[in-house]
Amino acid sequence: MRIGIELTPLTYALTGVGYYVRHLVRELAALTEPGTVIGFVAGARKPVEENPAIPYRRFPVPPRLLNSLWGRAGMPCVDRLLGGTDVYHAVNYVLPPLKRARGILSIHDLGFLRDPGWSSPKTRAPFERTIRRDAVRADVIIACSQATKDDIISLLNVDPGKIEVIYDAADASFAPVERDQAACRVREALGIATPYLLFVSTLETRKNVATLLSAFARADVPHTLVLAGAPGWGSEAVTAQAAKLGVSDRVVFTGYLPDRSLFPSLYSAAEAFVFPSWHEGFGLAMLEAMACGCPVIASNASSLPEVGGDAPVYVDPGDVDGLVRAMERVCGDEPLRAGLSEKGIARARAFSWRKCALETLDCYGRLL
Repeated sequence: MRIGIELTPLTYALTGVGYYVRHLVRELAALTEPGTVIGFVAGARKPVEENPAIPYRRFPVPPRLLNSLWGRAGMPCVDRLLGGTDVYHAVNYVLPPLKRARGILSIHDLGFLRDPGWSSPKTRAPFERTIRRDAVRADVIIACSQATKDDIISLLNVDPGKIEVIYDAADASFAPVERDQAACRVREALGIATPYLLFVSTLETRKNVATLLSAFARADVPHTLVLAGAPGWGSEAVTAQAAKLGVSDRVVFTGYLPDRSLFPSLYSAAEAFVFPSWHEGFGLAMLEAMACGCPVIASNASSLPEVGGDAPVYVDPGDVDGLVRAMERVCGDEPLRAGLSEKGIARARAFSWRKCALETLDCYGRLL
């Protein structure tokens, strides 16, 4: 079996899809013979991480232009560019034209269809034009949660029988760090002192940072709120809201943090991880926090209860009062935090990238 897989998400600053591809490729390299898997990269950039066991071929056309070419002309066929493959795994919503290979399409979430106001029109438009067509064309669709599978069925009208749920995972490096040591690392790297509440994700409308800030401004807690993530769609309103609420001096915007080795300490030193997102395909940051033993307060929407199980304290994403009570309760109750930490660590162990890769390989094999 010869497997083609898209590596283009590895050519940019890594976020959710990029981390998925990074870990899936690492595990596929460990599980297959050299030459079994070959990567495809669109554009002029090279992957930020290369794996000698998985060579790749680069087609030096910008991804947006190539997506347009695929949609309008139905060419070039990617499996032919790769010298022929039995299956091709499109990891990022767009399934390119294929000559003979069977096509597998990963869909990570459909929040941009669930509520178009959650994402930028510039980002949303290319996927809106092609996602239904490509979902129908695909031989198999991989969804990262049952919630995402349900969205694919309801929003794209796809046969449920060809959708496989294969969960993401937290990297094995996400594990508890001794609290004082973690706090020291965070203070030295970012100048942030404890106690603090933590949010990790791109700052965009879908993540519901507005509700988080409103609740934080009203909560009777002495903590700093750390917002760790790159600015995204609607992030200008977040900084303006912090100023309007009078909490700018208690809110830290770190921006995008490229050093992933810092995150286990960042999670471990936090009093709680607060994640009131309106919609998540999986919720990787929440699982990383749980793996590090950080108590979690999360939205009860979309995939988060499915992934979190009984470990987090859940709140309705639109309930500011409920989020205030949850933050005050968790921050003020040390035995509760200890219990949430223990549950989170145990729950996170149910997910692994090795398991994800094995199930994905099985999916490839069953197609043939």
